[in-house]
Amino acid sequence: EFNLNITVEDGFAPNNEETFINFRYEVDRDLLKQLTDRSSFGRLTIFDHQQHLRTRILDSLDPNGPLHDIFFVFSEESMAVAANQYLFPVMLLGEDATDFTTIEMRVVEDLWTQFRFQEGFAPRSVRHPDTFDFVAFNAARQAWQEENIIIAATAFADGKDIAKREAEEGESSGTGTTSTSSDVKASTA
Repeated sequence: EFNLNITVEDGFAPNNEETFINFRYEVDRDLLKQLTDRSSFGRLTIFDHQQHLRTRILDSLDPNGPLHDIFFVFSEESMAVAANQYLFPVMLLGEDATDFTTIEMRVVEDLWTQFRFQEGFAPRSVRHPDTFDFVAFNAARQAWQEENIIIAATAFADGKDIAKREAEEGESSGTGTTSTSSDVKASTA
């Protein structure tokens, strides 16, 4: 609904491809830093990615926040994409044959900033042909994907509730609202 009312002045003038290309190919270093700041001992986990997914959705919906995303559209397909995207680096690029939960932070940074796999990349199943368990890998992936869909749907609902409450509070006070951290807002939703 909001996206249907975006004005030409917001970068949607006819033949303005620059806005979209920037959005699509430029890595937002602040967003990457939000993710990497969650790391411990130079490693990121599935849980870190899940928390980042939640925060990212909440921030995208906050029209008063610095990370508000005018391109943000959310659908059932978007949830499935997010569910996979936020476990893709850990599941695909991890080093261990049996632990699918963690990855070196630098590998994630390289993936998002260079848009390519690390030098010499091969999937776990190729690197560990005798010990890699396809069934366990697919079970973990499916469980985390389903959990991410729930996280995404819940964050989207919470974000809409927060935005609605802020809009109502802004209207009743006659002033605009200022942004608060999405993690703080979600804890009070």
